[in-house]
Amino acid sequence: MTDMNAKKWRWLVLLLAVVGFSDGRSAAVTPVDSPVITSLTVAGTNLNFSASIPSGASLGILEMRPDLTTSWQEAAQFAVPATGGNIEFVVPRPALDAAFFRLKLTMNMATNSLLSAELQYVTIPPLGPAETNGLTDPEAVFHFKGMVDGSDRILITHAGAFWEHVNWDWPSGAVTVNGSQWNPQQKNYLTTTGAVSFLPEAYSLSAASLEVIEGRDVVALERTNNALIVYLDDTPLGAAMYDFKIHFRPAVVRPANASATATLKITAQIDGSDLLKITAGEATWTHRAYSGPGVVRLNDIIWDLHQTNVLTNAGTNTYLPAGVDFSTARIVSRQGRDVGTMWADADALWIQFADNPIGADLYGLELAFGDQGSAPLNQ
Repeated sequence: MTDMNAKKWRWLVLLLAVVGFSDGRSAAVTPVDSPVITSLTVAGTNLNFSASIPSGASLGILEMRPDLTTSWQEAAQFAVPATGGNIEFVVPRPALDAAFFRLKLTMNMATNSLLSAELQYVTIPPLGPAETNGLTDPEAVFHFKGMVDGSDRILITHAGAFWEHVNWDWPSGAVTVNGSQWNPQQKNYLTTTGAVSFLPEAYSLSAASLEVIEGRDVVALERTNNALIVYLDDTPLGAAMYDFKIHFRPAVVRPANASATATLKITAQIDGSDLLKITAGEATWTHRAYSGPGVVRLNDIIWDLHQTNVLTNAGTNTYLPAGVDFSTARIVSRQGRDVGTMWADADALWIQFADNPIGADLYGLELAFGDQGSAPLNQ
């Protein structure tokens, strides 16, 4: 073992938290029949909640506490549909600077009550529009600066930003978003107060663009249902500064382009971080940290990276047919314990893998192009 592997082995005794995303929402992984608070917004003297609940519940109870050491107290009760689904409810805003919330369900059957993960919020001004010298900027910006040591995910919606910590250390101290301090270990949800949304509805989540100012490893975006996921993954030893901007602009309606239907399956053994760029003409693999990947496959093509990191899309190495519209790319399945994600530009795909836990793991992404009638995971 070399010193470069020290980060992966130094916390062997830690029980790592595992989180997941489903249908554009983020939450600690819990059984499929558990409730999840999916968003919180501050509207004047009220708090507006959205939640996803399983079937079979008879009563919903919102519980609150001001800190991690105080006992939970009932804040509100509300009726829930017996069939489950998505619900919304409003409660008066507590006279506290901050508070933790969780959702408790009383079930119809003789079973234990179900609890959601905890959620605590902090408010900042909306992301846009900005006004400079009396002129309104047509852009909204999420500007992040802070130390990252491990892997984290930020789920951004029009209502707020939800932080999910995955591996190794939380950021040391507060990070900043647009100059406002955010300590995600203490308050995991960022939102706004007043009538203006965190990200006003005029701004598109799917058309966002990423500007990385500083960051030694992975900063990646992924589109999902009515949300945007930011992946932060720092696999090298220690922590490092990350500084990036996500630019949001009003949505522009573009004519739909006809695309050849195709499927692309990518698999590799990952121990560290790697970047794969795919175009109609070639695929280029860039290794970043720790050990290089094991056997790489694009569909049935075995790619020996020891010979070349560029694979031409031709002859026996054809991985995509002609006529594929890259903007139609979507993830239909994925494998791997940390980050495996894809971003589609007009003429290229950017695929990032990062494995922060101990050792290596097998990663895979299955991408579909064109209208194949399958429900996408990331559009």
